[in-house]
Amino acid sequence: MKSIVLTLVGSFMLWMLVGCDGFLDEYSITEVRPTELTDIEQLLLGDAYLDAGQKEVQYNIMDIFTDDIKCNGLGNEGYRTYFENMRWRFLWDADMFNNAGGGYDAAFWELPYNKILGCNIVLDCLDEMTGETSLRENLRGEALTLRSMYYLMLVNMYGMPYNEGDPNLNPGVPLKLTMEVRDERFPRNSVAEVYGQIEQDLLRGNRLLTEYDYNRNFLRIGHLAAKALLSRVYLYMEDWDRAIAYADSVLQVKPNLLDLNRVNWGLPRSPESLSVYATGTPDEVIWMREGYRELADMQASDPCYIVSDELLDLYGSCNQTMVQQKTIRDIRGCLYFAWNFKMAFPSVTYYRSYLSIGGSDNGVYQGIRTAEMYLNRAEGYIRKYMAGGDASYCRKALDDLNELRRHRFNNQYTYEEVNITDPDDLFQFYQEERRRELAGDWMHRWCDLRRYGMPEINHTLFETASGNKTEATLQKNRYVLPIAEEVIRLNPRLEQNK
Repeated sequence: MKSIVLTLVGSFMLWMLVGCDGFLDEYSITEVRPTELTDIEQLLLGDAYLDAGQKEVQYNIMDIFTDDIKCNGLGNEGYRTYFENMRWRFLWDADMFNNAGGGYDAAFWELPYNKILGCNIVLDCLDEMTGETSLRENLRGEALTLRSMYYLMLVNMYGMPYNEGDPNLNPGVPLKLTMEVRDERFPRNSVAEVYGQIEQDLLRGNRLLTEYDYNRNFLRIGHLAAKALLSRVYLYMEDWDRAIAYADSVLQVKPNLLDLNRVNWGLPRSPESLSVYATGTPDEVIWMREGYRELADMQASDPCYIVSDELLDLYGSCNQTMVQQKTIRDIRGCLYFAWNFKMAFPSVTYYRSYLSIGGSDNGVYQGIRTAEMYLNRAEGYIRKYMAGGDASYCRKALDDLNELRRHRFNNQYTYEEVNITDPDDLFQFYQEERRRELAGDWMHRWCDLRRYGMPEINHTLFETASGNKTEATLQKNRYVLPIAEEVIRLNPRLEQNK
């Protein structure tokens, strides 16, 4: 057995991919030498999965960079710190993670690499543990799939999109694939190399999780999650056939979608209300995890940053009265948002302020859903229709889009099927539908904007609701995040994004 002492109580290691003087700092609460696969399984659960108790496990942290969020001004001095910290991100400032700006945030580099370390330790130690082969290989598949997910997050934060320029030349993020600590600093691998590793991990992870299926609940990664991630990755790589094939492989096993008419939406909701990720209504959940959120900042009566009008308009008319009378058509316009309120004598006025697509038990969850698979498959068909004009692909895409939408619209009205046949119009409708469905979930809007060509976005920051304003435009070079100066100080081999 490798000479390493592991602690199985809480987070036992802090690991930043920064260099020899900060590569691996180890401390322990209760040290044990694991010998059983069940020990390694506990390590996987504690150190390879994101922990909602960690403040760094933020809820939809990339939305602030997109057109789904706007500035609402500083209406309450009590939120000054939050307003100032977020302004650097909202304006895409190069100092957003530096002391001169918004300050260091572990969620954007340190945390994903810490979780990658947890995966690497599991992978390196599995063969030395005693236990059943089926459990060993299942855990191996789980760790590989988790590692691929973290690298997919990182490369879409810090590397150019796969379809921009030459992915073999564009810098991605460093790949560290073992737990071994060596006295060296790691440069950035190319975007193509990172995607290649992600694909390799997912293919092997999928094979192992399929062959050694333990049929666990939706809080653990299983073979359907691996297949769903493969569909997502191939969509980003513009490999339409394989994006379709892996979405198919998920939907053949789990075609379920949650009918939002089953959910209580007769009143403006809080972030804890049941929705697509709630533990009480997991119909379409493939995998989910709980995130952390700043309740005071999300649910303030005048939050600093709120949902953009552009996004809200996509759902059609939806206000407090329409929700209470159940006259809205697209139920997502109610359920996919947290509703805040303003006291206005003699009544209370509610308004949608924050993206919050599902929660329960006072938690907020995100993950992977079958809804994304319907969308991925539809996009694959649309892209093939646009390329070759085969009308059968148009029909298949419309079938997927209508199946999804039937589960989202108020059944007090007769559902009107979408029947768009012009390729460009259909793709535009699809983009809007994807935005409606995946708003507030993972990094979808950020990743979609990137692969759609990185369009210019304008943000306007208000010091107060009617005071001075600062305007900024998101250009292509800001569709990659700056690496924190502290990370580069510890590892000068890391090339900064320009």
